[in-house]
Amino acid sequence: APAALEREIESKPAAPAPEPNAETPALTNTVEPAPSPAAVSVAPAPVEIAVEPVSVPVERIDTTDMLAPTPSVPYQQRPAPVIPEVEPEDDPEPDTEGEDSEEGYALPSSPEPSYSSVAAHIEETLLGLLNDLTLSEHFRPQVEDMQLRLKHGLNWYELLPILDDLAVLMLAINNGGQQEFSSYLKQLNERLESFQSHLQAASEDHAENQSSARDLNEQLREQVGGLQSSVQDASDLNSLKQVLDNRFEDLLSTMDNYQLKRDEREREVASRLQGLASRVASMEQEALGFRTNLEEQRQKALIDPLTGLPNRAAWGERLEQEMADWQREKNSLLVCILDLDHFKRINDGYGHLAGDKVLKIVANAFKKRLRPADFLARFGGEEFVMLLPATPSGTGLTLLDELRTAVELCPFHFKGERVTITVSIGVTALRTGERSDTAIKRADQALYKAKENGRNRVEQG
Repeated sequence: APAALEREIESKPAAPAPEPNAETPALTNTVEPAPSPAAVSVAPAPVEIAVEPVSVPVERIDTTDMLAPTPSVPYQQRPAPVIPEVEPEDDPEPDTEGEDSEEGYALPSSPEPSYSSVAAHIEETLLGLLNDLTLSEHFRPQVEDMQLRLKHGLNWYELLPILDDLAVLMLAINNGGQQEFSSYLKQLNERLESFQSHLQAASEDHAENQSSARDLNEQLREQVGGLQSSVQDASDLNSLKQVLDNRFEDLLSTMDNYQLKRDEREREVASRLQGLASRVASMEQEALGFRTNLEEQRQKALIDPLTGLPNRAAWGERLEQEMADWQREKNSLLVCILDLDHFKRINDGYGHLAGDKVLKIVANAFKKRLRPADFLARFGGEEFVMLLPATPSGTGLTLLDELRTAVELCPFHFKGERVTITVSIGVTALRTGERSDTAIKRADQALYKAKENGRNRVEQG
């Protein structure tokens, strides 16, 4: 029947095109064939059954829904919490990826992002690494070439070559640094040997001066003794005058020779001392450069690269300083531990890029609200630590609750759905005579108490 119907449709002549402004006659029992697909699976030929031909209207098949892909993982819609509006801060702060706008709090939309979605993050990280390197002029062209490649953007197949180039550069810088330090030690050894030789020469000059002074003393005594004997032996005034002239001339000659030798030795000593002073100044300048470089590297080693906050090592140094000040001044010192609630769910549910973004924004929210004397550090993972010097417990609890509220009100969202991030905080005040690790343990117990009591709260220990 379908074959017969198709032949009947094909045998009918095509309707003439309607004339302008002419009424289009109603079509009766006219069926246009559906467009044939590009590829059709052929089923086995059915058994023919004799039926009377009837006019069957053929409906068009809408393939839109048939072509829509079915998601591999069902997405469960979660209710969006009601979050009050957050007034913008008046103080100018560093922009953390445009977080003041709604888009700044958007979390990356793929738990397992494709390369295109993480390319900007990779390029930014590599550019930051290249900018932080301490380079000699020998390596600068290589670094500038890599920076140019990164700024133009990378495809996934270009990532491995630039990582290889970066690894080679890091090894070369490391080897170059070792060679430079070895060369510096060699030059230092040579200069120390030069110092030793100059000091030896100065010591010899000093001994020679002492010897010359003794010789002068002996010559003067000898000539004075000769003068006395000549005066006694003189028979008349003329001979006495002649003897005195000769003796005084010898004395003056002896003094002149001594003075000439002394002046020459002093010039030599002055020249050596000037050379030593020049070498010492050069070594001090080089030592200052090394100290400056080492201090820069030390400061970089004390900064957490993700959040820009001081890291765990910096926390240890600052804690010792604040403990010393607290023992000397007898002021209050609060130790605080702040931990993001259910942070593992953020990493597992939205990906580590989303987790990194949360940490950066939360860290910036903390920094905006701290006083100049307060100290905040990232201790590790989602945990932060804080020191509040010269702060009574009541004032500290108020400040910490402001930080907790600020985190809760951050308008994070994922695909248009709000995601609420909260923080639990434990705080304690140092007590007379106790060590810092005791106070930290008590603050940690207060933090666990906040977790047990429902999270998103401040507890004092």
